[in-house]
Amino acid sequence: MKYRRKETIEAVQWTGKNQAELKEFAKQFAMFDYADVTNDGKLDHILKVKTSDRIIVAEYGDYVVRGEKGDFFVMKKDEFESIYEEA
Repeated sequence: MKYRRKETIEAVQWTGKNQAELKEFAKQFAMFDYADVTNDGKLDHILKVKTSDRIIVAEYGDYVVRGEKGDFFVMKKDEFESIYEEA
């Protein structure tokens, strides 16, 4: 038998340039930092998401998901897109 997830979730994909959108979406659960990740002498945006039990650093392309209970978590692009489709 085949099964489909029943819940509809809200999510925003982290592009590295959509800080305002993520801050509006996740409020105090989205935190930003800066570091030279690519070693090019420029500061890159780093997104940290407060989950129910820890802080997770999201990579570009990851999705920040709001769960049914208002909690937030991070899903890798491939995993998210294999489970969910746009409603």
